[in-house]
Amino acid sequence: MTMPIDLSVVDWVYVGVLAVFAFFATVVGNLLSFNHRGVAAFLAAAIFVVLFVAWTYYPHGLPLPTRLAP
Repeated sequence: MTMPIDLSVVDWVYVGVLAVFAFFATVVGNLLSFNHRGVAAFLAAAIFVVLFVAWTYYPHGLPLPTRLAP
């Protein structure tokens, strides 16, 4: 049985950056919600969206990965 995903074509820098954004958003969401899980999840999602849109669409002129395909 072979794996359906070819891991050699994954942009690991992009995945790593998104993982850092998700971690940061989760920590901040949890701190701002005073450990209320539902509020923390909502805040984490909102913070992740802000970070992702800023990273992907803001014209900062840096050579950053912005999509999965080259």
